[in-house]
Amino acid sequence: MEAVNAHNSPSAGLPSTIGATHSFAADAAGSHASSGLEPDYISTGLDVVAYVVVTIAIFQWLLILISHLVLQRRYVKLRPFVDRPADEYPPVTIIRPLKGVDKNMRRTLESSFCQEYPASFEILFAVEDPEDPAIALVEDLIKQHPKVAARVLVGQDNVGINPKVNNMLKAFTRAQSDLLWICDSNVHTDSGTLRRSVDLMLDNKRVGVVHHVVFSESADTLGAMLDNAFLVTNHCRMYLAINAVGTASCLMGKSNLYYKSALDSVGGLASFGQYLAEDNMIGQALWRLGWQHTMTGDLARQPADIGTFAEYCSRRIRWVRTRMYNVPIATMYEPMTESIVLGLLTACALKRLYAYDTIISFGAFFLCWFGFDMMFFYRINHGSPSSWPQFVLSWLCREALALPLWAVAIVGDTVVWRGQKFRILKDGAVKVG
Repeated sequence: MEAVNAHNSPSAGLPSTIGATHSFAADAAGSHASSGLEPDYISTGLDVVAYVVVTIAIFQWLLILISHLVLQRRYVKLRPFVDRPADEYPPVTIIRPLKGVDKNMRRTLESSFCQEYPASFEILFAVEDPEDPAIALVEDLIKQHPKVAARVLVGQDNVGINPKVNNMLKAFTRAQSDLLWICDSNVHTDSGTLRRSVDLMLDNKRVGVVHHVVFSESADTLGAMLDNAFLVTNHCRMYLAINAVGTASCLMGKSNLYYKSALDSVGGLASFGQYLAEDNMIGQALWRLGWQHTMTGDLARQPADIGTFAEYCSRRIRWVRTRMYNVPIATMYEPMTESIVLGLLTACALKRLYAYDTIISFGAFFLCWFGFDMMFFYRINHGSPSSWPQFVLSWLCREALALPLWAVAIVGDTVVWRGQKFRILKDGAVKVG
């Protein structure tokens, strides 16, 4: 009976190796079904994604280290003045656009009068409305500093949608010097900022822009605290690192020194009136012509002027949405520069590749990121914030809000600026509505 059953078996007469292979395949299929293992192509794909995430994490940590090296070399101790004859310094025109009275405005504007510069400089204050209350404040400063050539220019040239460009153009066309320092009304700079900036341009004739990183201070509302936490850590750190690497233009127009002739070579200031982010577009245009960008160790200090939580969210959405149409690839990559998103992805990748505990990996990643940001702020600020608990809480809230605000920003094409609604076009230009 056993012989007959063996003879009638479906595998009878097959080579032993085929029978063994059939049995192994059946066992493997059963094992896969019961254990939930991925097919090979899915497993390989997930491994590749995990390695990509780890590579990005390593890259971001390198940028953090670079920012700290730049901080040590340039900001912990300011660069001394270059020892050169006073007659080698060219005259400079400082342009400060005004609209209304900003927070601590007397202090910010007076910093232009107090520059320790060996050559002559003039200050042109540009304002649209002859009834603007800022005019009285500026006229008082001019009386207090009679040795400084300064005047107020009133009026507006409508060359585009950007109100700042429209306001500044009259000063741009009347500037007496080829060196222009465009500085926002709410920015305070140290007395040696202008001389250190010109030194860099005299040392290297290919430098077309000297700019200063924005540093927020005096936060006293929820919106201001959130904006302050962003500007003095994430934004400041990335700004220093990207400019140190120098692979592309990265420019913010709060305090920039240009050659007027270089601006004229890219169409002049008026040609950038169609953009909201005129600073970024100017930087890209000069970069394409081969003009280098560089930075001193000076800060463009501005009082944190945002009042409410809603105002903070609106500003961040406007920034991200504007960048999305100017530098789309960098904007889409932006979440990978944030601690929570990159930390979670890195923890999952390490779990996948090396079976590390996800919670422990994320906790270690986030704590290290936090520690480096706190150290970065302490060193560039040359001291502690007014309240560590308040600053840390603001930082945590800012980190948590980063991804939701970015997600909202990338799905729209309109922004609100100074009460006016604008629609951003595909080329980065804007139109009303």
